[in-house]
Amino acid sequence: MVILKLLKSKPVLFGLGAASAASWNIIAPILGNVVRPVLKETIKAGIILQKQVQTIAQEAWQDVEDLTAEAKAEVEAGKKQTDKKDTAA
Repeated sequence: MVILKLLKSKPVLFGLGAASAASWNIIAPILGNVVRPVLKETIKAGIILQKQVQTIAQEAWQDVEDLTAEAKAEVEAGKKQTDKKDTAA
């Protein structure tokens, strides 16, 4: 109970804040030297993945366009045969 009251006092809170700020100034550069290369590699992997996904999407879109062209051609061929049957009858 006494410790809780002590921790809630303004001077102690100020001291803890100052200590954490001072320690952060020491720890941050060390963390930065470790985190920066990892973050850089993660970004590079994301760029590579984006290019691969873009290539796959372009190939899939090309397949859809090809299928659409084939379907249109079949519809037109079927329409021409129907027109021939109608004129022959």
